[in-house]
Amino acid sequence: MPEEKFSESIDTETLEQIAELAAETDQERCWPAAQLRSLTEAGVSRWDIPEHYGGLSTESTQMSRMYLDVSAACLTTSFVLSQRNAAVQRIVAAENEELKERLLPGLAAGETWATVGISHLSTSRQHLGTPSVAAREVAGGYVLNGFVPWVTGVRHADVLVSGGTLEDGRQVLVALPSETEGIQYGGTAEMLALTASATGNLNLENVFVEQWQVVAGPVEQVMKSGGGGTGSLTTSVIATGVAVRAVRALLDEAESRSDLEPEAKQFERECDRLVDDILATETGSTGSSEQCTPQSIRTRANSLVLRSAQAYLTAAKGSGFVSGHLAERTIRESMFFLVWSCPAPVAQSALREFACTPSWS
Repeated sequence: MPEEKFSESIDTETLEQIAELAAETDQERCWPAAQLRSLTEAGVSRWDIPEHYGGLSTESTQMSRMYLDVSAACLTTSFVLSQRNAAVQRIVAAENEELKERLLPGLAAGETWATVGISHLSTSRQHLGTPSVAAREVAGGYVLNGFVPWVTGVRHADVLVSGGTLEDGRQVLVALPSETEGIQYGGTAEMLALTASATGNLNLENVFVEQWQVVAGPVEQVMKSGGGGTGSLTTSVIATGVAVRAVRALLDEAESRSDLEPEAKQFERECDRLVDDILATETGSTGSSEQCTPQSIRTRANSLVLRSAQAYLTAAKGSGFVSGHLAERTIRESMFFLVWSCPAPVAQSALREFACTPSWS
């Protein structure tokens, strides 16, 4: 797999340091503070924030190249960073200038950390009869009450971008400093993988939100307004980064075992095509190719990360099944993409692939 496609946005030494810490982060379930600090020192915290606030403009594919690199090194770090960036992108896209003046300089400098708690506004818990978080308009702002699920870095973030639903169905997106009165922090989840991301939940009890804290809204379906988020190409890019790791490891195994070479090379070609299509989609140079729609790319990325991880485990044999082995961690992490921001058509495609008739039946 040509290295020149990657490592163009983060220096090799930083990526090696992140990779070296990944196993301990996973095994000890510890917040990836050192990895995040190294990315801040590399300037990543400034990316895609306007220079006026201390940020740095970046090329259209630079963020994707970074996610590919960092995911291949440490998925926990990449996932945590994606949640921070989702919050930052929403703040950058806000029309509220006071909000940006107050928050963006600290975020660009890496002095403060942000995260999102927004799944209840788009997918999670939408089947419930009442909103997970109710918002009420009052003099000077809003009051929020309810439950916020799936908050990554729930006890590590300084700013939470979340929101609630008004009685008339409109939604408001807000930025809450972590010390805001009325935020009650819950525990973090023990998960199949990524427990170190400290993903948990919290309750909002009569939380008063001032007007300067409003990120977007009130509008219907507030998550479709503004910019960014993990529902775009980001999840596909991060999944592909984990696939890159699996394919590279499989190619390493094939160097001493010629019987693995045909399949390893086939995975390499598929991975290279997917990376090329992702980067081309980012620059808008794919035309109307059906293989390059966001849904198609996510479907391909999910399939590739699941199959390549299993292929790597198969090649690693028994040693790969031992806790702490790279193959063991990679196969657990590959499962994450079946549940993280996975649209129904992508999930259905995975089920069809799982249910295919094997050649020996």
